[in-house]
Amino acid sequence: MITTRPLTLRFAVMLPFALLLLLTVGVIAIAQHNSYERMLSEVSSKLLSLNTQNVSNDLHRFLDGPFNTNLTLADSISRHQLYQPPRLTQLEDYFSAAITELYAYQQQIGTIAFGSEDKYFIGFRKNADNNLALLLKDERTGNDLHIYQGPTHNNKTSHQIRDYDPTERPWYLPFAQSRQSGWSEIYANLDERQTLTLSAVTPVLDHQDLLGVVVTDINLNHIATFLERESLPFSGITYLIDNQGRLVANSTQTPMITADNRRLLATQSTNALIATSGQYVARQPLRNDEPPTTFEFTQDNTRYFSRITSYRDSYNLQWHIVVTIPEHGLLGQLPAQQESGLVAAFIIGFLGLIIGLYILNIITQPIIDIAQASQNLTENNWDVPIRPGIKLHETAQLIAAFRSMSSRLQRSFSSLRQQILYDDLTGLLSREGLTDTTRATYHNQQGVVVLIGLKTFRHINDSLGHHRGDQLLIAIAERLQQSLPDEVLLSRIGRDEFAVFSPRFSDQAQTDHFARQLLEQFYLPFIVDGTEVMLSACAGVASGQLAESDITEWLRNSSLALSQATQQESDPVCHYQPYMIEASQEKTRLSAELQRAINHHEFEVHYQPIINLANDTISGAEALVRWRSPTRGMVPPMHFIPLAEENGMIIEIGQQILLQACEDTQKQIARGQWPQDFSLHVNLSVRQLLQADFVDQLKITLARSGLPATNLTLEITESRLVSQPLLTFDILDQLRQLGIHIAIDDFGTGYSSLAYLTQLPFDSLKIDRSFVNQMLESDDYATIIAAIITMTQNFNADIVAEGVESAEQAQRLKQLGCGFAQGYFYARPEPLSKWSTDPVNINAVSAAIEE
Repeated sequence: MITTRPLTLRFAVMLPFALLLLLTVGVIAIAQHNSYERMLSEVSSKLLSLNTQNVSNDLHRFLDGPFNTNLTLADSISRHQLYQPPRLTQLEDYFSAAITELYAYQQQIGTIAFGSEDKYFIGFRKNADNNLALLLKDERTGNDLHIYQGPTHNNKTSHQIRDYDPTERPWYLPFAQSRQSGWSEIYANLDERQTLTLSAVTPVLDHQDLLGVVVTDINLNHIATFLERESLPFSGITYLIDNQGRLVANSTQTPMITADNRRLLATQSTNALIATSGQYVARQPLRNDEPPTTFEFTQDNTRYFSRITSYRDSYNLQWHIVVTIPEHGLLGQLPAQQESGLVAAFIIGFLGLIIGLYILNIITQPIIDIAQASQNLTENNWDVPIRPGIKLHETAQLIAAFRSMSSRLQRSFSSLRQQILYDDLTGLLSREGLTDTTRATYHNQQGVVVLIGLKTFRHINDSLGHHRGDQLLIAIAERLQQSLPDEVLLSRIGRDEFAVFSPRFSDQAQTDHFARQLLEQFYLPFIVDGTEVMLSACAGVASGQLAESDITEWLRNSSLALSQATQQESDPVCHYQPYMIEASQEKTRLSAELQRAINHHEFEVHYQPIINLANDTISGAEALVRWRSPTRGMVPPMHFIPLAEENGMIIEIGQQILLQACEDTQKQIARGQWPQDFSLHVNLSVRQLLQADFVDQLKITLARSGLPATNLTLEITESRLVSQPLLTFDILDQLRQLGIHIAIDDFGTGYSSLAYLTQLPFDSLKIDRSFVNQMLESDDYATIIAAIITMTQNFNADIVAEGVESAEQAQRLKQLGCGFAQGYFYARPEPLSKWSTDPVNINAVSAAIEE
């Protein structure tokens, strides 16, 4: 027999050797890589910042000189009255002398000129041979602009523009209107060159009258020259763009306009690096108040580091500087040496491992193959050959038994794995399949999980039958799958829930757009056995960086977001927020405490009187629920009623409150404290109303308490009544036949139409407190209340105003004809033990004022 001692010895020898060697090489490689990345990050940040600052300084020097020159020229023209139309000889002499002097130290100036309100124009342009050319339109040239070959009017004309109007040029009109100095938009000249030009423009005024504007043109090619100079030491590129992403200048001297003189976006550049970095820049908000943004990208197997920085001068010139430096430009030959070192370390480690294992393998050959095959079997690797050559009889028996067992296990595990990883109905990934695939393929990548929930599937499944419901799920899966790219994973993780994982998105705007695209697949009906089926869906979204165990957490987070999405009516998409976990945990704790509160009867009934405004007497009271928790103290209704509505506990709570209120009221009437016609108002949940045995239970409650049905008024919130109108109307009719009164609570805040109201059986309306609060400040609200009162009177129903908090409000309601009111002005809700023992026909207003 084969003993365990040789296996334990060989395992103890081979494993420490292999692990120690691999661990040593791995630690060295990781440490070297991390050190390199930190150094690369620091160097790139410093060099990008330095290069950007140099470009910014160069731009300031490059632009400030021409602009100050332009201001000086405009001041001289105005001060010395050099503009004397219709012959511009004085300006001609002044500009000729000025540009000759300026060119000695401001080579970037291409043209200085003056355009007048009288549509005259004079200027001097620097040609490619550094000679000057006169540009003139005055009485000597008629309405045409002449461009001369030399600096005087006597030189030959090289180009002529007919009917030239300087006031229509982009450098004139904006500044003539604002009368402020500034930079023009970049534009193309009308001359024979048609080059891109930036102009410094200054209006010339004679007192308050506009004479014209002085314009100093800058050839943008000069900017490209110093951009190239700054970029050469690092083998990088630098370019300028405006707030629309259009190119202003670049260090590569590539064209910035199309054949028809349209400016190119950075993404449209013929330079591949500019176009690629421009795509990243285009995703950033191009505003001048944005801080510098650094990003990196890879092109042609080269890693590039880029920074975009806002540039703005004193005259509101708004550009952005983009600097891009390749990895080798930052560290020289260090990246290649780093890569070579890592390769050498891995080769040496690999060779050492192979040699060591080979030697040990020779020593332990009889058992290694079986041990290796067994290990691979535990990792679901079934196709592992066992080499022949083992001569021991026991070993041969072990190999035969192992192969038989392996074959049977492979068939069983393959079938089981298929059932676990894939949904039997749709063929999509299951929850486990999604988890397994994302961990194996998308570890540590950015991504998003969108959990899609079908809102009305249970109703459709009940109406169509389970078979057609299954066919509908298959149709949904096929439509979703067809709309998704190959790298996006689609899975069905619940009866009516689909999960979509995409590694393509990271920021919330992209994930939100992706989720809404998925929901668009439900806009069209699904065809199930020839029947059109419409259903709506909502989505919960969770995104970030996927760690190895995060997919289950993402599914939980997206499930929390989906629950939120199903509750909100305004938006079917909800993104996970951290507070949702705490809210979910708090909801779980609160649900448990609510159930205990129901079992231990911790709910109390507080009563708030309802005042008859005709004689200021108490005509009834509204029973309000309060929860006195042994751990939380007195809990306001708004903190637990919504949860009780959601989980159905409101039915038991409502039954307890209704019974207690009926018993209290009957006792007070029997004692003579309350009149025989005292009206008890109890809030009723629609969920409680729609219970199949509600009417029977209500009869039992009235019988048990002894309270006549005519003393009971059930208040139902207006907005809740529209959920199932036909069933609701039928139950309300049954209640009224018993003599019970129906009140519509919070009227005016729901969605009822007048047509709906005419069909609704009710005895009174309660005006929402929001109208009463604004009634004295706004005539509109008073008008609305008056309209509601008039409408209610036409329906032969009572009207109750909620939230009365002042004598002025009470008086105004009387003037409007309101019959009843309640609010803090009269009394706060109090338990029965604190209810006044005086006769009920006390003057309510006086009592409230005394309190």
